[in-house]
Amino acid sequence: MGRIKKALSNRWGAYTIAAVAGVVAYMILNNLPAVSAWLSSAMSVISPIIIGAIIAYLIDLLVVFFDTKAFKKIQQARFRYALSVVVSITVVLLALGLFFWLVLPEMISSITHFMNNTQNYASDIEDKLKDLDKFAENYGIHLNTKNWTANLKEQAEVMISDVSHNLNMAMDILRGVWNVALNIFIGLILSVYFIAGKNRLFRGIDKLRRAMLTDEQYKKHTDFLKRSNAIFSKYISFTILEAIGVGIANAIFMLIAGLPNVVLISVLVGFTNILPTFGPIVGCVMGSFVLVLEDPMYAVAFIIFTCILQTIDGYVVKPHLFGDSLGIPAVISLISIIIGGKLFGPIGILISIPFTAVMAILYHESLLPYLEKRKKMRMAEDAKQRRKAVAADGPSDIPDIPSEAATVSDPSEDTVSPAKAPAEAAPAKKKTKPSSRKPRK
Repeated sequence: MGRIKKALSNRWGAYTIAAVAGVVAYMILNNLPAVSAWLSSAMSVISPIIIGAIIAYLIDLLVVFFDTKAFKKIQQARFRYALSVVVSITVVLLALGLFFWLVLPEMISSITHFMNNTQNYASDIEDKLKDLDKFAENYGIHLNTKNWTANLKEQAEVMISDVSHNLNMAMDILRGVWNVALNIFIGLILSVYFIAGKNRLFRGIDKLRRAMLTDEQYKKHTDFLKRSNAIFSKYISFTILEAIGVGIANAIFMLIAGLPNVVLISVLVGFTNILPTFGPIVGCVMGSFVLVLEDPMYAVAFIIFTCILQTIDGYVVKPHLFGDSLGIPAVISLISIIIGGKLFGPIGILISIPFTAVMAILYHESLLPYLEKRKKMRMAEDAKQRRKAVAADGPSDIPDIPSEAATVSDPSEDTVSPAKAPAEAAPAKKKTKPSSRKPRK
């Protein structure tokens, strides 16, 4: 680090680094397809490791809860931690088992029922559009809904024929689903190893940080890691709990109101509620679309309840859970959600907001103070250079004295030669008289 700072302080070092960076950027932009292909292949290799680390972090939230809250009375630390790991993994496996046993069959049944009634739904929509066309003609408005339905039918037939005849597309879809499932399975296995060896792994990382950083840097780095972990753990755990609560509340309302497709729509609403900003809107649109095919009044009741539920969730539940700990602008949140979803899918969407919050901490507490410090250093250096320039140019501002004026002097004063001046200015030596005493014999 010292050598890099020393090289950057010199002008030739900064120019060299800038030139190398420009050449590298030009090479990357010139070979962008090859670079993107290399990045995609690298991501496909390390994606199971990333998924395993993310799953391990999610399970570790339960491990920390059991270790610090549920089993805190157990004195032996190793036994307490091992028990917390076993119980946490068991809870996750039971939750997945209940989902596949209770929720997934209901979802498949709802989807099958929806697909079997698509023809009826299409005819119902066509009849309703005809009624809308007749109603509009009474007021002199021509909607031509027949053309709409004809175009929709043609597009649907084209899509169905393309999907049925294009086996390569179907194979690509199956291959993609298989790769995702395989990566998740490998990630689950890796997550168990990550959780089991977490303490040993953290001790190794801590030794490396102590060896690389000074005591002050180590303290700041540790404080930053603790704050980041608090943001991630709080946001992820509260978001998952909130989504489960919203899904359960939606299911209770639909059961009371007698609405169909309760499990399918409630799972959709709960899952989309994890997505910040626009997730509840997507869940409302998808649920109302499923219900409007059954009965438009079902969709109206569902939309009204969703608006009430999301209002309570947005103005009562979320401020109580999260407070003002994030403070990220809506535009930055949306951009981070899009990037996280593109890179890591649903898990990337889940961690995009806390990751952006951590980057905001780095921006406000590290980057801005560093830039301000550099600005003050540049200003001090510029001021020093200006003072040097003024000191160097100062004597030239005084007019030169002509050589003839140096010989002119006041006649009342004695003229002193420059060569004799030092000799005359020196103090005269004191003369000593010879002694009158005679020396003793």
